[in-house]
Amino acid sequence: MKEKLLRLALKILETIPLGLRAALFEAVMLGVWAFDAKHRRIGRINLRIAFPEMGDREMSRIVRLCYIRMGTSAAEFIHIPKMDDRYIAENFRIEGAEHIEKATEERGIAPLGMTGHFGNWELFAFVQGVVFAPIAFIVRPLKSETLDRIVTERREWAGNRVIRKEESAKLVMRELRRKTLVGILMDQNVDTHKGVLVDFFTRKAYTTFGIARLALAMQTTIHPGFIFRDSRRKFHHTLRWGPPIPMDPEAPREEEVVRLTRRCNEALEKAIREDPTQWLWFHRRWKTRPPGEPDIYGEAH
Repeated sequence: MKEKLLRLALKILETIPLGLRAALFEAVMLGVWAFDAKHRRIGRINLRIAFPEMGDREMSRIVRLCYIRMGTSAAEFIHIPKMDDRYIAENFRIEGAEHIEKATEERGIAPLGMTGHFGNWELFAFVQGVVFAPIAFIVRPLKSETLDRIVTERREWAGNRVIRKEESAKLVMRELRRKTLVGILMDQNVDTHKGVLVDFFTRKAYTTFGIARLALAMQTTIHPGFIFRDSRRKFHHTLRWGPPIPMDPEAPREEEVVRLTRRCNEALEKAIREDPTQWLWFHRRWKTRPPGEPDIYGEAH
């Protein structure tokens, strides 16, 4: 019954024009912004770590805009079934796709795409799959099985394939051998046994080493890729792929895993510095600390 109601609500929302739907969702998220002191505080702590020189007014503007854009992104995600070739041609520009094509052709295996919760990352996967070829990407299942099924259906609308985080390694290797680009979001905090401590802005952050280990094991490349929302035309986006992140397969493996992970963080940091309003600032990115270091977020749990 719950699933039927959710699907009915989704059908009703799909009938609302995108501009109006976005305005409604943005208004809802402004209401969340007004009451959600916890995540406003986390966002400001993160911004202070990343940009210590930034003033309070600018931090407040970015945090508020993050909430609004979550509403915009949700409205766009619902709109995916109506994003035909014409819509995509009018609203999306893709740069650097030749880096992905060249890497696949030269190595006979697909590369790994490194990204984060940046811009409307859901649309990044969708448009890449429509314009070029279906891709695969790793996700963390939602807590609600019903909602997870509905969201997964939309994520796989263009023929893309969702890979669950807990079953990722073997499936990723299989997709790479099939020449399917695999996307990995690597901008979230991890526990000490799942990552390495490397630089990220002004502090070190525990960062997943999975993408580095996979690239070295499979002898493939890692390419940073991000989707930038146009600041003046909110439904217009640029998908941008970069050249492969430098790596040395001949170096001692564990040392190269650390170096490669750090370079991935550098690529993410570069994109965020280009436009800080694009990143989702509400995750406790620097939560896991080395023994003896104080908790950065304090009461923001």
